[in-house]
Amino acid sequence: MPAAPSRGGRTARLTGLAAVLVIAAVLAAWGLQARYADGAGSSKDDPAPSYSVAFRQGGTILKSYDLAALRALPQSRVVIDGKEQTGPLLATLLEDAGAGSYDSVLVKGAGLRDKGSLTLTPDQVRQRVQIDFSDRGTVKVCGPDLYHAEWVRDVLTIDVR
Repeated sequence: MPAAPSRGGRTARLTGLAAVLVIAAVLAAWGLQARYADGAGSSKDDPAPSYSVAFRQGGTILKSYDLAALRALPQSRVVIDGKEQTGPLLATLLEDAGAGSYDSVLVKGAGLRDKGSLTLTPDQVRQRVQIDFSDRGTVKVCGPDLYHAEWVRDVLTIDVR
């Protein structure tokens, strides 16, 4: 009669599977970073897709911002945990895009290095929520009054509701 599988064997397999999943997530984030860094592709024959942030209200795209358009907006600087974050304030972006009144703002990102979304109230938006340029050629949403775990990296859309 074959021996029953031991609990230690199952735990080792689950730990191995978890390690593989973590490695896959890191490789995916690394690939995104390489693909968007400085707006360049991996070779002349493989140009990177242009990175932009779509600003939507009621399902309609009000405006899309590439990195140059975001840099053209008035810039703000805030130091969080000893590191300077530089870029336009989210409130500046809302005004520039022509967003009217709203009850909330939903920021969505690629979700490779964080939970990928954050919903903000109008009061939170007014508390210096910052768009910051990353070293990967994308932007993140952060702020001195947001927990680091709430930050959204590699922002793709901002929906005004």
